[in-house]
Amino acid sequence: MMIVVTILHVSFFGDHLIIVSALSLSHQTMNHQNRMRSSTCVKSATQRRYDSAVERKLKILDVIRSLDLPNNPLDDIIDQLGGPDKVAEITGRRGMLIRTSDGKGVIYQARNAKEVSMEMINMHEKQQFMDDKKLIAIISEAGSAGVSLHADRRAKNQRRRVHVTLELPWSADRAIQQFGRTHRSNQTSAPQYRLLFTNLGGEKRFASIVAKRLESLGALTQGDRRAGPSLSAFNYDSTYGKKALTMVYRGIMEQDSFPVVPPRCSDNQASIEEFITEAKVALVSVGIIRDATVCNGKVAGKLSGRIVDADMHDVARFLNRLLGLAPDIQNRLFDLFISILDVVLHNARREGQLDSGIVDIKGKNIELKEPPKTVHVDSLSGASTILFTFTIDRGVTWESAKAMLDGRENDGAGSSNDGFYESKREWMGRRHFTLALEGSTEGIYKIIRPAIGEALREMPLSELKGKYRKVSSIDKVSKGWQDEYDVSSKQCMHGSKCKVGSYCTVGRRLQEFNILGGLILPVWGTIEKALAKQVYQNHKRIRVVRLVTTNDNQRIVGLFIPNAAVESVLTGLFFISWNFC
Repeated sequence: MMIVVTILHVSFFGDHLIIVSALSLSHQTMNHQNRMRSSTCVKSATQRRYDSAVERKLKILDVIRSLDLPNNPLDDIIDQLGGPDKVAEITGRRGMLIRTSDGKGVIYQARNAKEVSMEMINMHEKQQFMDDKKLIAIISEAGSAGVSLHADRRAKNQRRRVHVTLELPWSADRAIQQFGRTHRSNQTSAPQYRLLFTNLGGEKRFASIVAKRLESLGALTQGDRRAGPSLSAFNYDSTYGKKALTMVYRGIMEQDSFPVVPPRCSDNQASIEEFITEAKVALVSVGIIRDATVCNGKVAGKLSGRIVDADMHDVARFLNRLLGLAPDIQNRLFDLFISILDVVLHNARREGQLDSGIVDIKGKNIELKEPPKTVHVDSLSGASTILFTFTIDRGVTWESAKAMLDGRENDGAGSSNDGFYESKREWMGRRHFTLALEGSTEGIYKIIRPAIGEALREMPLSELKGKYRKVSSIDKVSKGWQDEYDVSSKQCMHGSKCKVGSYCTVGRRLQEFNILGGLILPVWGTIEKALAKQVYQNHKRIRVVRLVTTNDNQRIVGLFIPNAAVESVLTGLFFISWNFC
């Protein structure tokens, strides 16, 4: 960059000198002879400066020509795959660099060089691929909206697709949308997906989330585009992600305190300040903190600066810049962001504001508590609205937890950090126990608890060791595990003094679960009004849920009705039926 700036400066300087020289020549023709000698001296000095500038410019150009600069990545890939005649490019670009006929250089060429308008070039390239004239297609998010590249039975090219992703977007939903270009209805075969990513915490962890989601794509077999679990919790570039990032930045800039203890820090303020200093240096190095200065006076030696408003909410920039940092501080910053995002999501979920799509209800044992009850019959169609009440046991017994750990150790698939952990802090007068087992991603652990079984979110090793300590005493763990298992059958994790009372299900092992199924749309408004009257925010929102009973594999899909709202909903449905009588 400095070389380019120097070239522009020298070129401008040279042009300026040429103008000065021309003015000097005009001036000498209009002045007296006795002033010509003085003007000639000025010209001579100016000419020498000009010649010197030209010489420096030529030397700089020679240096640039000698540089071994990398090719444009996209053009280089296309060239190695055979060139534009072999590769269909579906992007937002208007031009490209192609190799010259002698192979010694490249030239710039518009993408629509073959008598196709620029507006139609992507559709033309797509058709070339589907007609089997080009066997490779390169797509970008900008150019792939609405484009179908699957092995369509109606197309000439019905070869099985291999979808290679070079860069994953930081939203799992957007990633799945991109994969949908090659995975659609009426295809002769399903595509193979290949995700390329670096072996670094942030990118590797996110790629594993997307890979798990791909495993549960069920559009063909289940008729449900969102057949697997919702990805709203894994969308980093979301409203919640932006809020979490702002909290990260404000904590690092010491404008506010962190809502969680940073990774590998203790409650000791000195360790947190040390982390903040390292984080500031890292963010300065990647250009997020600007105008950095070292303070004097009482805070001598402290690094200060500013983060512009546009960067405060730019999650994609933060995550991409992280990949340019050393792995240690990169992973610590990413873990801090994820931990704070979890807090934001937890608060949104508690307030009933988190949209989770269709939620799969899971448990060790799911059974109907009583026969389904018809609560409304539509007067026009005769279809029924049915209330299902289930008893769900989400817990894991001590024997089952011990068998999980023993099985991992016997198979040799476990990690040295697998095992039982005890919380460092007390909650409601007691410490809690958990089983941690390393997942498919190194350093990321599945968390199994006595009351709720496997947690939805996996936990990084740094966070695990920050919140828990490993316990080797089997007697201590078995007693603590069994106590929590027994207590959670009767009350929530907030204890007997919980403000919500018996209606609270947080951390409760045995739950009564109500689903309203059958005819729903005609009574949707009535249900919505009944839920809106509820006292607690998380009882007010309509949620679509799905579960499968464990004894007879009966599958039920419907609206979740909190226990506190059942009476209000049934009253509303009764008035509908009464008014139609």
